[in-house]
Amino acid sequence: MTKRDVLNALATVNFTEDITVGDVVVTPADITEFVETSLAQLDNRAAKAAERAAQKKVDGDEMRAAIKAVIANSEKPVTIAEILEALDNEEMTSAKVVSRVGQLVKLGEVFKSDTRVDGRSLKIYSTTPFED
Repeated sequence: MTKRDVLNALATVNFTEDITVGDVVVTPADITEFVETSLAQLDNRAAKAAERAAQKKVDGDEMRAAIKAVIANSEKPVTIAEILEALDNEEMTSAKVVSRVGQLVKLGEVFKSDTRVDGRSLKIYSTTPFED
């Protein structure tokens, strides 16, 4: 049961008498006002959360498009470090690039392979499939 469920249930109750708790007297109008205000606050909070989620999605889509462009415009497969260097964006971190490249791989828009450079295993990315 959520807070909204409880508030909606209270809104359906027909309070006819004042309620006294200790020194506090609560009238039916007070209860109605409280319920309406609380529901409005929940609606506002949900609307703001939806706005933030939509903005994050737009930002994520823009980052994903920029990363895909870097990979597509490269003559050879690229590493995360090379993508970061090509983007030259202070807001772009390695974690964000890894996340967006992972999304592109899952969508099938970018392909991933392993390679060895100086004895280290690195992941490389390309828009064309790798040959096994």
